[in-house]
Amino acid sequence: MTIFAFLSGVLLTWLVMSGLLSQLISLIISIWWPSSKRERGMLADQWLLNSGVSTSSGWRLIGYWRDTSDYGQACSELAGLLADKACLSNQDKVLDVGFSSYDQLLVWLDYYQVESLTALAETEQLLAGAQDQCDHYDQLKLERGNELELAKFDADSFDKLLALDCAYHFENKPQFFQNARKVIKTGGCLTLTDMVLSRPYKDRMEQRMVNLLARSCGISVKGLMVHQKYESTLKEAGYENVEFVDISQDVLSGFCFWFSQHYRQLSPVTRSKVWIRLRLLVWFIRWMQHRGLLEYHVISAR
Repeated sequence: MTIFAFLSGVLLTWLVMSGLLSQLISLIISIWWPSSKRERGMLADQWLLNSGVSTSSGWRLIGYWRDTSDYGQACSELAGLLADKACLSNQDKVLDVGFSSYDQLLVWLDYYQVESLTALAETEQLLAGAQDQCDHYDQLKLERGNELELAKFDADSFDKLLALDCAYHFENKPQFFQNARKVIKTGGCLTLTDMVLSRPYKDRMEQRMVNLLARSCGISVKGLMVHQKYESTLKEAGYENVEFVDISQDVLSGFCFWFSQHYRQLSPVTRSKVWIRLRLLVWFIRWMQHRGLLEYHVISAR
């Protein structure tokens, strides 16, 4: 009983000192007594738009932090890295699955000048934002949906299929890989960035801990696979040439360091639910890296 009281005291002290307790209280209040209809209806986690950190974009990626400490630049670099791996060109018909902001669409349209772009938005708010910023592009087609919507597209419809920093939310990756293979033309490719397990779980206790932490920050536990399993799942779906590039240090470590420098600035201008989820994501990444469990890869499959 004494040990339990001691541990409870330590936990309470940590919650207070970290600022998480006040955020939890604010979250409970916002759920039970929302201040306005607009707040009740807000769906998108636009956690940087009105902060002093980034005011000119809607980026919501982990980012690629080599040679930069600017959030918007890090997100642009990650998008560019994916596009270069996919070898995007002005002759490509592209499908972007699960885009999180209109900014990445502008990268495909402006910088790489793809022939056509179909982009799937999971929420109405994302769709509306993309329409406001990108509606003047004749080659762009916006649709409401997620990775499950691939089944409705005709076979051999696209040259390139992209999934930028979103695949770790997908509940059924084998099905996603199969549907993607169907809609990609012969000679085309699927290119994505994703979290990959470095090794199998040591025991059930470790697996349960990963499940708990992953669910707390919106990561699909079913989608977390070791490198060998990931590659074999892609090959079972019909891909022959699969390449992995490990960019963990420049992505995961970079994002955690950036957040540790700016989380106090983000707190006052970020909805409590989103701010807590971001902190949980950072803790998940750090815990997984400390145990040698997590990597982040650019993956190309043809």
